Amino acid sequence: MTGRLGIGGRRQRRSVAQLITVRLVVVAVLVMAAQVVLVAFHYGLDGSRLGLRVAASEAQRLADHVAPGADGRPALDLPEEHAGRYRRHPDAYGFRIVDGRGDVVAGMNDGLFTVPLPEPATAPDLFWRTIPGGAGPVRILAQRFDAIEPGFLVCIAIAADPDHIGWGVLAHEVMDHVAIPMVPLALLLLGVNVFAVRRTLLPLGRAAGQARKLDVRRGGLRLDAGADLPREVHALVSAVNAALGRADEVLRFQRDFTANVAHELRTPLAVLLLELDGIAGPAAAAAKRDVQAMSRLVDQLLRVAQLEGLSAEPPARVDLAEVGRETVRRLAPLAVDQGRELEFQDDGAAAVAGHPDAIAGALRNLVENALRAAPRGTAVTVVAGPGAAIEVRDRGPGIEPALRDGLFDRFAQGDRRTRGGAGLGLAIVAKTMEIHGGGVTIAGRPGGGSRVRLLFPECPPP
Repeated sequence: MTGRLGIGGRRQRRSVAQLITVRLVVVAVLVMAAQVVLVAFHYGLDGSRLGLRVAASEAQRLADHVAPGADGRPALDLPEEHAGRYRRHPDAYGFRIVDGRGDVVAGMNDGLFTVPLPEPATAPDLFWRTIPGGAGPVRILAQRFDAIEPGFLVCIAIAADPDHIGWGVLAHEVMDHVAIPMVPLALLLLGVNVFAVRRTLLPLGRAAGQARKLDVRRGGLRLDAGADLPREVHALVSAVNAALGRADEVLRFQRDFTANVAHELRTPLAVLLLELDGIAGPAAAAAKRDVQAMSRLVDQLLRVAQLEGLSAEPPARVDLAEVGRETVRRLAPLAVDQGRELEFQDDGAAAVAGHPDAIAGALRNLVENALRAAPRGTAVTVVAGPGAAIEVRDRGPGIEPALRDGLFDRFAQGDRRTRGGAGLGLAIVAKTMEIHGGGVTIAGRPGGGSRVRLLFPECPPP
């Protein structure tokens, strides 16, 4: 058995859409990080602005805990975790809550209020002062909450921030000014970009699909450079088509050169063979054998050149049994001349789509090899079927499994004991099966010998 071609594992590559998406995400993250830095820098330069935000936030939190008391007047019901801050840090935080009549509803650490506070009746909506203190500035805020009661004031004094209230306020500022407006916008831009990139790359995917279906053995094939292709994709398709054109020229030159050389050598070799027929002696016989081997090599080279151009021709319906029967009939005289028997057996062969001359040539190469390998007095059998297969069996020495790999390469010699081969016969067989989309296997036989089997794809019904 030979396995000439193998497909290795492919590394999964990232698509252009993935690359662009990743880069856009990185850019969006960097932009948001820059926004955070700018917000922090803004508040860092103006500490009074952040202090105002902190005091206003604290006033709102206190106001949220004001509710009507038993007498119907506003009363403060401050949770312990909130009141604890004022007890732990009497020199840092203080508050005073005054109702609309000027009565103090609640208060803690009142000593921090070192300036007169506005009267409820005449107080502005927001009163803000920064007063120099011994340990630093003291920020004092008085804010009206008329929704609770007309003239209702919540006053806050902050001399320091040991509980880092400012960080929480800054986080809220970042959330309000960066995350909330930027994240939906970034997601929208990502979605639009991915959609646009995928739509733009559709023609490139179509061109790649066409390229995968191209068979370089068939000349004249090109990718479709339609008018809807973007300029960059059109340039790529045009370059690929130009490369395919150059490959066609190279293949055509190689095929024509091989055919011409083989054709030009056949005539002088035939003349030389005729002249050697008229010369007697062992040296002439040896020279004749060499010329015959050279003639076979030339025929095989010509056959290789013909196979290179065969794939461009449409296939026909080929009866494998008929091919096998005709090959046996043609080579039977050769077998008799060599003291071997040549048999044909039909095991229900199917018809296949292909080129009858190429298949017959491949089978002839196998039979000739088998006749050279088989001992005198033994039989070589051609078995057509069952199905889309045809097989050649012999009782020769067989082929070692280690020699089967690479046996179908050009100029490979599987068994030196079978003289007369130029090393192209099995390469022609492999090339023929490649053109037909089939395969070839080699196996041993019980009792000695080899089985070489040609396997074809099933032919669709006519």
